[in-house]
Amino acid sequence: MVMLNIKDPEAHRLAKELAALEDTTLTEAVIKSLKHSLAEHAVRRSRRRQYLEKEVAAARDEGFGMEPDPIADLYDDATGVPR
Repeated sequence: MVMLNIKDPEAHRLAKELAALEDTTLTEAVIKSLKHSLAEHAVRRSRRRQYLEKEVAAARDEGFGMEPDPIADLYDDATGVPR
């Protein structure tokens, strides 16, 4: 059995308060709280990833915010030689 020793008085007080509110043990209160916190982090990570993927796709569609090269049409794409 692995032990977790809570030495911080505030952490212990909060765990006891949560356990009392939920009518459960200190261990169950801590486990539930940790699972809840980890789930919230996972949701935020997922939302952040979705946002970034959307922004990258939009940037690709818009040419990364760059204007077209004004002299690109003056050169042959295959050879780079002036037309």
